[in-house]
Amino acid sequence: SIIEAHPRSVITEAFRSIRTNLEYFAPNVKCKSVLITSNRPGVGKTFCSINLGIILAKGGKKVLLLELDLHKPKIFSALNVAPDAGISSLLVGKISPQEAVKTTSIENMDVVVAGPTPPNASELILSPNLAQLFKYAREKYDYIIIDTPPMGIISDAQILMRYSDINLFILNTQLNPREGMQFAHNAVENNKLGNFVFVLNNVKPKFSSYYNKNYRYAYGDGSGYIQEN
Repeated sequence: SIIEAHPRSVITEAFRSIRTNLEYFAPNVKCKSVLITSNRPGVGKTFCSINLGIILAKGGKKVLLLELDLHKPKIFSALNVAPDAGISSLLVGKISPQEAVKTTSIENMDVVVAGPTPPNASELILSPNLAQLFKYAREKYDYIIIDTPPMGIISDAQILMRYSDINLFILNTQLNPREGMQFAHNAVENNKLGNFVFVLNNVKPKFSSYYNKNYRYAYGDGSGYIQEN
């Protein structure tokens, strides 16, 4: 990961800032569930899911990363975890939550990979077995990170928001972020979503040489902005 490879980089500092900002959202929730989605693929959603999980784990939090993008899973490969069994197996009742959880090379961070790709992923996430996974996770972990498909393409993320306390929406400056932001605002208004935060990827700020090649970040209350490159 970028955090392990470059622990003193401005990129890593940006993820530390996001970690700090998350403390202000859902402050009374013992185990915070953070859902990460986007309007389209290729904006850095999975990158953010993995590195946010790592920075939280390195801060002493017990983290469970859920690969709930069952359509195009990538986390298992990035973390070098076998995809033989996972969420899809759990949802059809083949394994229990305890059996689905796998350790990673990152201290304090476990993962439940997507597992074998099902033909009916969007219907499968409606399984009541998913609620059992979240119940188990909330008893064992401080943070649950949920990587989901782009909500501008597939409805899974909006369905999964029933389990989330905080929703991070990833935008990319090179991929029409205004379109994505408008989509997200409509989703928030139509579905009455709370704790909805924008993360802007691929920012190249000019105001300071210190941030020239890396990250800029800020945050808001309830519906806010965290910018990154």
